[in-house]
Amino acid sequence: MTGARRVAVQVGAGALRVAVAGDGPPTVVELPPARGPLDLPELVARVAGPGPAEIVLVHPAGWTPQRIAAWARRPVRPVPAPVAVAGPGRRLVLDVGASGSEATLVERGRMAARWRSDVGGARLDEAVAGLTGSTAVRARRVREALSLLPEAGGIDAEQLRVAASPLFDELVAMVRGVDAPVLLIGGVARSPLVAEALDEAGVADVVVAPRPETAALLGALALPLDRTAVSEPADPADTAVLLPPPAAGARRPLRRVLAGVAAVAAVAGLLAAGRALGPPVVVTVPVGTLVQYGYRFAVPAGWVHTGGLPERRRSLLTPAAAPASSDLIAVERTPLGYDAAAEPERTRAELRAVYDDAVAAGDPLSDYGARTVSGRPVTTYRQQDDGVVIEWFVVLDGDAQLSVGCRHTPAGEATVLAACAVVVASVRRD
Repeated sequence: MTGARRVAVQVGAGALRVAVAGDGPPTVVELPPARGPLDLPELVARVAGPGPAEIVLVHPAGWTPQRIAAWARRPVRPVPAPVAVAGPGRRLVLDVGASGSEATLVERGRMAARWRSDVGGARLDEAVAGLTGSTAVRARRVREALSLLPEAGGIDAEQLRVAASPLFDELVAMVRGVDAPVLLIGGVARSPLVAEALDEAGVADVVVAPRPETAALLGALALPLDRTAVSEPADPADTAVLLPPPAAGARRPLRRVLAGVAAVAAVAGLLAAGRALGPPVVVTVPVGTLVQYGYRFAVPAGWVHTGGLPERRRSLLTPAAAPASSDLIAVERTPLGYDAAAEPERTRAELRAVYDDAVAAGDPLSDYGARTVSGRPVTTYRQQDDGVVIEWFVVLDGDAQLSVGCRHTPAGEATVLAACAVVVASVRRD
């Protein structure tokens, strides 16, 4: 497969992600989760275009050989997610996701042992709901907001830390006593509370991957070819916790958490993209329809797709003539967990509550209201930041909240809003 581009496909419970290596930064596309094995060469050709491709399947560490074989038919090469991200040497990879956690000891490119726990985003959301009395959807948004803000939804990060301490103790119990640096990955790893809990318990050398949700996927793009093979763990590790509970440890400063974590983490839902819109790297997409992250929209003439943030299902567009300017359009998809058309009052109440919480926290927001834009009912509001204005348009489509943020300077207002109308009119679930 000499000269073929490397394409990594990661199978997860919440999404199917595809990363394509190129001359510049990798392109990452997020698709709805697969219900069963797919024809990966066909999927790669559809997502990345025709041409020879070296396909690496990134699969959960606990998959059986039979399940791996069902997905990884030739010429696909399988690799467990912890192996893809661990790098050389000995490392303990702790993957904290929505439904649970998995700790895997990787030695020289092979899994040596594995431990599992049901501590994940869902159980942390239960802790938040117990503090706020909110729904599961709102609890998740509050938890994610606390990854960046000192306070959200009427609680602060310290209250969540105390309420979730029994859960963090379970995570500590999985990794305590293993003599290896710890690498945190998975969506919940964006919260600094996880790394802090490990450090305070005396777990040494805790590092959070800069993009924890896609760390294994991107790691597979750079993995040496001789390591892209199935590795069976030496210990089946069927019990949730195999290591003894930790002894009480003194509180100490966090040793080492990568500074990029706070920048990668995002405030949940409709406020997320406004705080993280930065200078993009241009990856030209022909004018037409952009399809990724479970939604689609028309790309206006004169605008190009310039990347985004896969873990927030966010796409960015900028003017083709000035890709580094302050003018841009961001589109983001937030799963609601229910059908907005069936429960419109609930949706409106939750949306307003998130907005009000942000205003109370000091965010420069105004002009919240319902409007018809490009023939569609939308919720709108305005965000002002450092001399630029972000006009937000929130479209509800089934179980998805589609937020379109249009950032402009005074000079670029007319151009941006004209392009924004095209995006708002066309954005749909895919």
